[in-house]
Amino acid sequence: MIALYIVAFLVLLIVFTCFVKLRFLAVYENELSLQLKVLFLSFTLVPYKKTEKKKTKKKIPKKKKDAKNKDKSDEKKKPSYLKKLSEKKGVSGLLLMISDLAKLFTSTFKGIFANIVVEKFDVNISVVGEDAADTALSYGKICGVFYSAFSVICDNVKKCENYHLSLNPDFDDEAKAKAYANVEFYIRTFYVLRYALSALIKLVRIRYKR
Repeated sequence: MIALYIVAFLVLLIVFTCFVKLRFLAVYENELSLQLKVLFLSFTLVPYKKTEKKKTKKKIPKKKKDAKNKDKSDEKKKPSYLKKLSEKKGVSGLLLMISDLAKLFTSTFKGIFANIVVEKFDVNISVVGEDAADTALSYGKICGVFYSAFSVICDNVKKCENYHLSLNPDFDDEAKAKAYANVEFYIRTFYVLRYALSALIKLVRIRYKR
């Protein structure tokens, strides 16, 4: 009887875990801040901070040392995606992130993004150019890129409940370009696990056929 209770408890725990919300809070004020909240736990994903462990120095042969330095230089050339997000700043950085996000929504990850619920999507961009003509031209380009990317995102998510978009040209000579965004969305763990399992099965099938 005790074994039955344990099995029932584990089943309920798995079911509960599957429907837990993975909540993401993104704030962009000329640079990105991204947090992941799971129940009462909170994790900062961006700004990206990589902790390096202290290692004792060991004598390495010259050939191995050169090869190791070469590997390190290759690693520096390929920073992680989170580090790339941390490096994007200003209006151009926000536009790049939204454009990249729109591309992801139409890629192989489309299935998982289709189960995302956007609870808040606030964006405020102030466009400033070198002069009035440049400001007007930049404003037109930014509107074209931003609204098309936003349309792709909203069309591919499960629900986009609350959004406010404000893109304005500022013709004041002393004005500065500003970019602000506040986005909140979530996806249930069940969909992430289902997508991961589906991807794993496909990978196994491909390798098996080979």
